[in-house]
Amino acid sequence: MSIVIRPQDRDAVLQALRAGVVPRLGQHLIQVARTREIESLVADIERIADGGSSFRLVIGDYGAGKTFFLYLVRAIALEKKLVVANADLTPDRRRQAAMRVRCMPS
Repeated sequence: MSIVIRPQDRDAVLQALRAGVVPRLGQHLIQVARTREIESLVADIERIADGGSSFRLVIGDYGAGKTFFLYLVRAIALEKKLVVANADLTPDRRRQAAMRVRCMPS
């Protein structure tokens, strides 16, 4: 069985891997394992697309694949025409910051 890979997906994956970051496109091309987790979240996505709701937290150690997994689930949700948002709740990141406003003379 051969899979046709769009050039933009191929290039995005290769550039991201060279840079050592998670690709924004084409995660499905390099994803292995995690079948049960993905099936569970796809079921959540389908429930949401049908008007339901769901809430999940993805927790794991550094390098466990959380970002890759979330980007994959995000891509699936976007294919279903859903709006996607994510929040990084890492303890060392501030959830609020002082805002600087600079007034420019008129």
